[in-house]
Amino acid sequence: MSADKKISAGDLLEELDIPAQFYNPLNDCPVNCNRDYVLYWLQSSQRFSDNRALSLAGKLANRLEKPLVAAFLFMTDYPESNLRHFNFMYQGIRETFEKIQAAGAGLRVEVNGRNNFFREISKNAALIIADQGFLRAARGWRKDLAETASIAVIEAASNTVVPVAAASQKEEYAAYTIRKKINDVRDRYLEIWELPELNQRGGKYSRIPDNFSNEDKFLASLGIPAETPKLKTGIKGGPAAADRMLENFIAGKLSQYEQRNDPDLNIQSGLGPYLHFGNISPREIALRVMDSSCRQNIIEEFLEELIVRRELSHNFVYYNKNYDKFPDCLPDWAAKTLKAQSQDRRNYLYSPEEFEQAETHDKYWNAAQLELTYTGKMQNYMRMYWGKKILEWSAEPGSAFSTALYLNNKYALDGRDPNSYAGVAWCFGKHDRAWQERPIYGKVRYMNRRGLERKFKMKDYLERIKELSPENNIAGD
Repeated sequence: MSADKKISAGDLLEELDIPAQFYNPLNDCPVNCNRDYVLYWLQSSQRFSDNRALSLAGKLANRLEKPLVAAFLFMTDYPESNLRHFNFMYQGIRETFEKIQAAGAGLRVEVNGRNNFFREISKNAALIIADQGFLRAARGWRKDLAETASIAVIEAASNTVVPVAAASQKEEYAAYTIRKKINDVRDRYLEIWELPELNQRGGKYSRIPDNFSNEDKFLASLGIPAETPKLKTGIKGGPAAADRMLENFIAGKLSQYEQRNDPDLNIQSGLGPYLHFGNISPREIALRVMDSSCRQNIIEEFLEELIVRRELSHNFVYYNKNYDKFPDCLPDWAAKTLKAQSQDRRNYLYSPEEFEQAETHDKYWNAAQLELTYTGKMQNYMRMYWGKKILEWSAEPGSAFSTALYLNNKYALDGRDPNSYAGVAWCFGKHDRAWQERPIYGKVRYMNRRGLERKFKMKDYLERIKELSPENNIAGD
């Protein structure tokens, strides 16, 4: 290849036979073959295995006969992040970078200075591959990089089974409108992509902070205040922990998945945080579940949640610019009915602080909040109940929406995720239908305490959460 040649990224991708639905050029700049290496900006796909962005970067590096360099930026100003999130994330990044380095790529780890980071990684790269971002800030950063660089910047779809734009070209109304679109093509997207053997070593381009190998020292150097209590479950971040979680789920809980809504049974997969940080790919999860000995109907129920429901949430934040705004993110019927009932008398009213401290009259709601506070997650059925009661016990629906998002994004390890925004919005009518009208809720689906007690025993759930509480107690009746 001529040393002074500039070529089209599209031509390279076509030559490598990469299907167009897996990538999106973020600018019209060429590939500059005078530069030293191909750079992969790793941000949302924090893993080595089945990382399509990493795989694509490796293929392009080999085609251009250049080393591969992987870069990660720790952004302490990431919206609504705190030390809990950074601790979990650090563990995954360190493990992933060790594997990428062992494969022969160079590494760069930077802290803050986003604009300077973009300039630096653009300086000596022939082209840049970035994994796809979905939320507003993440998409804005990729746009900024593309505008900063004078070389091709390509975004690779890596964190959904079916790329969002390949599944649908518009915001879908509910699961039933996207289900067939996804399921009709699902199996053709379940191919695992791995990093090819690299033709050149990139170690001489590495730049890593001296304290990066020491978790406590590195995290302390970020200067992030500890705004949440220490997690009491011992959960660790990273691909290896994600793999163990999946293995344990398949071996011990998947066969009972039909009863996943029962808070007593504690049979959730626990994979939400790992999917959020990209420690494991949804394709790998799907394939391993499909290869299990469980009944086919259970496998399909799990795939409905993992693929259809999860990717509906990605469709939501990708196409709805108001995904975090009330009432703009809601269907018209929900926005209108909540507005009409907004002045209805509430039997109970709580401030955001009282919600945060789990100080309501309802022991079930308080248990759900304590679970979120001390484990970084919440049982799925309880999450729905939790959100519905914030709506019922807040002065008006707009403040309820803000409180639910605040608490979820602060305490959940998988907060600030498409699933988070879709899950909170669902409590206010998103992706749902109109129900019988009633006070406060209007036509939005209602949930109550009697329903919990009628469907579930709740005793084991309360005992399990009580053990997490510092006072070994749950307030409320």
